[in-house]
Amino acid sequence: MSDKTNDEKLRILQERLAQIKGKQETAAEESEQQEKVIEIAVPEVETLAKDKKPIYSSWISKVILVGAVAYGIFYGYKNIDSKSFVPERASSEEVKEEITSTKIEYNMNLEGNAIAIVNSFEDESLAKAMVNDLSVKGFKCNYFFLPNKSNSTEEVYKVFIGPYESLEEVNQWKQNVNGEVEILNL
Repeated sequence: MSDKTNDEKLRILQERLAQIKGKQETAAEESEQQEKVIEIAVPEVETLAKDKKPIYSSWISKVILVGAVAYGIFYGYKNIDSKSFVPERASSEEVKEEITSTKIEYNMNLEGNAIAIVNSFEDESLAKAMVNDLSVKGFKCNYFFLPNKSNSTEEVYKVFIGPYESLEEVNQWKQNVNGEVEILNL
């Protein structure tokens, strides 16, 4: 060492000090980066932990739901009488009596032997509109209020075409009307 001058010694010493400082700075930067990574990762873990429900609570709620549904089915099976959903069979006499009592008898004073009922409406204005449409198409037609012209209590307006002299004539005209048609003999 004696061969080297003081300036060279000083220069070598400064280089080594610079190297040591550089190593310390890189070590400090690495530790700061690790701390930042840890700080960034920690909030995400905390938010995930807050958002995620424990597994056992969802499992328990599913078991409770399935149990409640099973209990409801069991309760219904044991306590609801299936016969209440099936109508009782009436005797043949009761059925015949019901059919004859529900048969509608018309008391219409029209000149002719038959009419064809083409539609029913609860609103009189709709019945009038259909009569106008059929009249424009060339049909003899009209409407009536069912309780006034029959033994029925159903409050509807019936639109009919006719009256016609024979059933053949009614059948010819009804082919020109869309939908179901009920033919009545007068």
